[in-house]
Amino acid sequence: MEISKAMFLNKFLVTSDHPNKFLAKERFTLREKQNIILDADVKSVLFYRKWIQAQTNNALDNTRILGIVAAAKGSENYLPYTIPKMIQQISEIGMMADIVIGLNNGFECPTVIDRFILLPNVQVIHLYTGEKLANNIPAPIFDNLMCQGKPYCLINIEPQPSQHRIFIVHQKEGQYSAGKIRILGDIYGSLLLKSIENGWIPPTISVAFDAESQFLIEEEYSVIQPESNGLKLIVNQLQNSPKVDICGTRNKFAVYQKGMVDGTEVLVPNFSEEVPPIQWFIDIAHGKFSGFQSKPGSGTVAKTDVLVSLVAVISERYPGIRVEDTHLSILAKYAGFLGDIFIDVISTNKTPHLTDMTLEQPPKKAWVEQVYRWNSGYRGLELLYGKHNIQSIISYGFTWFILTRPIKFWKSVIGSEKINLYTLIRKLKALAIAFIVSRKINKRSFDQPEILQGSEAKACW
Repeated sequence: MEISKAMFLNKFLVTSDHPNKFLAKERFTLREKQNIILDADVKSVLFYRKWIQAQTNNALDNTRILGIVAAAKGSENYLPYTIPKMIQQISEIGMMADIVIGLNNGFECPTVIDRFILLPNVQVIHLYTGEKLANNIPAPIFDNLMCQGKPYCLINIEPQPSQHRIFIVHQKEGQYSAGKIRILGDIYGSLLLKSIENGWIPPTISVAFDAESQFLIEEEYSVIQPESNGLKLIVNQLQNSPKVDICGTRNKFAVYQKGMVDGTEVLVPNFSEEVPPIQWFIDIAHGKFSGFQSKPGSGTVAKTDVLVSLVAVISERYPGIRVEDTHLSILAKYAGFLGDIFIDVISTNKTPHLTDMTLEQPPKKAWVEQVYRWNSGYRGLELLYGKHNIQSIISYGFTWFILTRPIKFWKSVIGSEKINLYTLIRKLKALAIAFIVSRKINKRSFDQPEILQGSEAKACW
């Protein structure tokens, strides 16, 4: 039936006297190709999920939570406090943690790992990747530096009071290793899937986060609670709503500054520091309006079979993706996975200071280049799946909700601040800058989309 319909439309477009008939036919053909690609990716995701459910008899471990984070140069400034805080929050939920930290492309942080060893009731396990044969082939993972013997598989342990595990995956530096999606490919496509195949029963719930991520509570129009447990709220949502498959936190950009945590100098978010205008606008719109519904890489909580299926397919098929969180959100929607952005929970995400410059010559504004990298990735996804398939999740064009839903928008803009002339002028100025700069960035990203596949795919910044 669908083939007949397509043949009819093609015939109509060719024989029509419409002045743009050939352009229309080209668009129709491209649109169909994009739909086919999306459909194929979704089917692969659903295949993986069905396979995981079959391997585990659809009975996962409800005593533990699995956390996955990729780390690269600079992560040593955040991990000393974000990992212990993550373990603390999981403990407060009444569960135990299995945290997998992937050290990308030869990156090492021995001093940080030494601190993890000193944490009470925590076991640190070192793992090592073997040779990565291609950018989309997960490297085997071993429990010894020489990468000898059988690949390592996770195992289930008897429930013990507060027995947490941290797995440090040391990824060998190599031609195909650089980039977050490459280390995630090794973790999801090799460690997790191979372990499931060999009898490991994974935790029911998994958390994907960044090295600097903190899960905090910020109810609408209230202040951030720095000692709150946002992870607990979002995990409770998944536990109490069996039909919910995946939840994202609300994004919260912050400029980070030096601070001391337990005697160690680290970088911590400064929520009082002004963030760049586009990042500020994204925070306002995220989770509240169409086009800003991506589950953030800084904080996504999901059923493990869902998260593993999504990331395994993305890393296998698109080793050049740098906005894997947006890609994941698109596939989750079309796979029928239910979930939303949990508005009352934020995850922190680092952004440059307004005055920060890049190291390249000539130097450029770092916050502008950050947005450009994202938009280049969005443009790559638009070419892959079509604007018609992704615009409800991510949109980098004109934000029509400013006009169609002005009351809700302006409430979000003002937030908890007092309404006065100074506030309105400051907000209007930020909006104007965001609009003008975003137009320039969009033109650049339109001309230079991210390459998602093949030997030219670059997954690192």
